[in-house]
This record gives sequence, C-alpha cells and structure tokens, in this order.
Amino acid sequence: HNIQMGILPKVFPPFPERTEFDIYATLVPAKEVGGDLYDLYFLDRDHICFVIGDVSGKGVPAALFMAMAKTSIKINAKGSLSPGEILSKANLDICSSNDLEMFVTVFLGILDTRTGEVVYANAGHNPPILIRRGKASVYLGTNGGPAVGMFEETSYHDERLVLPPGDALYLYTDGVTEAMDADSRMFSEERLLEGV
Repeated sequence: HNIQMGILPKVFPPFPERTEFDIYATLVPAKEVGGDLYDLYFLDRDHICFVIGDVSGKGVPAALFMAMAKTSIKINAKGSLSPGEILSKANLDICSSNDLEMFVTVFLGILDTRTGEVVYANAGHNPPILIRRGKASVYLGTNGGPAVGMFEETSYHDERLVLPPGDALYLYTDGVTEAMDADSRMFSEERLLEGV
C-alpha cells in the first residue's frame, strides 16, 4: 500500500507558481491494495497532461499493473502526441506483455492553459462530470474505445472541449459510484452528479 501510494502525486497544489488553473487529486483505498491511478505533469510550458485510471482486479497484481500502465502512459506522453495517440501506443506496449490479461480503464486529457481547450481520449473509463459555472453539471459524453490492454489493434480518438474560467472537470473511478452504505445501496452516478 505504501509503495503504491508513493508513486502517485500527493502534494497539492502541485504547481504553486501556476495560477491560471487549479488541480487536485486524491486516492483513498477502501479495504485492500487496488489498481486506481492518477497522474499529472506538464508536457511543455502551456500543456498539462492529466490521467485517471482503474485497473481490473485487486491486490498486488492490480497494483503492479497500475504502475506499469502509469509508466507506459507517461513515457508515451513525451513528444507531441495527442491523447488518442498516447493511449494507442500505451495499449500496444501493455498488450505486448500482458500475460495476466488484465486491463485498465483510462481517461487522459491535455489542457492548454492559455486557452482552456482540453483535448481528451477515453479508454473505457467513467465519463467525467462537466461542472459549468451558472449551469447544471452534466456527464461529459465520450466516444471512447475499450479499456487499455484488452485488444492490441485498438485506436483511440481525440475529442475536444473548452473550459471557460470557472468551469471544471470532475474525474473519478467506479470506487466512488459503486461505494455502498450500511444498507448495501450504491452511491450511484445520479447521486454523484447531484453532489458536485
């Protein structure tokens, strides 16, 4: 658990000198080590890449697969690739050494901090919530592909949106929506949307 948590960013704000955006992430494991992941890093002065993912399964195999997926995505994000291209290349890397036949859902976005444009690709992950200032929050529709690690010949496609000042994206894993209360009722996507 400590090793897994040690490879995720945990100092926020991560870029205190940058005031044109806010970003925050947290991971609270439920009962055991799992495969949830997130990451964020600048690709250049104006573009920040942010990633969230959820590996199939639990325990040490999921945690190790998470570390491999996180590393592959970050390596492939270097250069001028788009989110879809990054996920396509990471998928090839992961499929080539995936003897356990695990997979990871991933949402990857690149924010242009000058314009607020977000280019993103979704590999089977939960749809983010678009929080709009002065308007109702909505789930962001995506035309994503399957989870990374499932099919070697998968291509992921880019989509775009612009976040005006005051708008935000809320990303999460199914650990939030599938959390159960004392009466075994799931939290649900509907209640999550009402709460943001």
